[in-house]
Amino acid sequence: MIKYILGLVITLAIIIVAVTIGANNDQIITFNYLIAKSELRLSTLVAVLFGIGLLLGWLITGFFYLKLKLQNMALNRRIKRQAQQINELTLPKAE
Repeated sequence: MIKYILGLVITLAIIIVAVTIGANNDQIITFNYLIAKSELRLSTLVAVLFGIGLLLGWLITGFFYLKLKLQNMALNRRIKRQAQQINELTLPKAE
């Protein structure tokens, strides 16, 4: 429970910092990207790039977390199977 609250507090702090930085930059800039170019306020550009970075970070972290979870489940199944095999070999059979 504490880790969820801590995660929420950290996320809110990051969002507040991003909004504060973005709110103070009202300059209009020309942003050139591969296909075209557009004129945006600096605060909008900062917010969009921050959001894209945040989503990309969560996707990458989620991918590796899922990969480790699946690996952990497979190893736990393997341990149970091996423990069963050890019990079958060590316990005397009732005749």
